[in-house]
Amino acid sequence: MTLDTQMTLALLQELLMALRAKDADGYKSWLTLGIEELGRDVAAEVESEWMVPLLVEKERDRLMAWSLGVSL
Repeated sequence: MTLDTQMTLALLQELLMALRAKDADGYKSWLTLGIEELGRDVAAEVESEWMVPLLVEKERDRLMAWSLGVSL
């Protein structure tokens, strides 16, 4: 497994843990780090295509609220 693949999977894990812990600041920090280290395209793919299908409705709603600047 390449280093980029490991970093991508680690980003997915950290984003999921922050979301489930209701830690908006932690989520944003991990997403920023993912963008810096892996690039915007990869971070966006992790967030939208890999993570969203793993979420229950309440978690998807929380993620949407955070992207709009609201805390749930």
